[in-house]
Amino acid sequence: MRLAKLEAQKRRDFGKSAGKALRRNGAMPAILYGRHEDVIPLQLDARSFQRFLQSNGENVLIELEIADHGNETIMIREIQRDPVKQNLLHTDFIRISLDEPVTSAVPIVLGGSAIGIQAGGIVEFARRQLHVRCLPTILPDTIDVDVSGLDIDDFIRIEDLTLDETVEVLDDPQTIVVLVNRPRVEAEAEPEEEIEGDVEETAIEEPELITRKRGEDTEE
Repeated sequence: MRLAKLEAQKRRDFGKSAGKALRRNGAMPAILYGRHEDVIPLQLDARSFQRFLQSNGENVLIELEIADHGNETIMIREIQRDPVKQNLLHTDFIRISLDEPVTSAVPIVLGGSAIGIQAGGIVEFARRQLHVRCLPTILPDTIDVDVSGLDIDDFIRIEDLTLDETVEVLDDPQTIVVLVNRPRVEAEAEPEEEIEGDVEETAIEEPELITRKRGEDTEE
């Protein structure tokens, strides 16, 4: 089993302003915690970490080399990104033991082309990740789902997925992962009914305007 190596340094400045200063200089803040040990604020080279994610994904087991501290066996718990630019903002790392189960969200990847598409069906990717619990050594990077056999109205539930027997799925097994919907047909607009015959115009009578001079006796 291979552990992907990653380098980090301890972070000594804290707060929003310190984080912004790190990012301006090409670094990013991070934090390491877990297993009832000390919390360690960290900083990483942002570009190096981006290349690391592209090569290894987010569910990889990591041997983190921390300057002036030593090595830690960890996993990525959460990555915060800018909602617009998707730049890396902050990362949470968690310590793990290779002999103890971990809980993680594993992305689902669709493969193949559903046969229902040829009839105009639309593939709906309803569930894009699966929450599982297992030993770190058998944690899958992705869960691959073949949709090539799906026709219109067919679907695949979580319980239909093929996983290692030692991987515990934490989500509802009846949850639909992917389905092929019927084609959307726009209803034709019905023409407005024409009204036959002449439309009789009704005269609108104006109310009678009654005026009286000031001081005029109102009694007859």
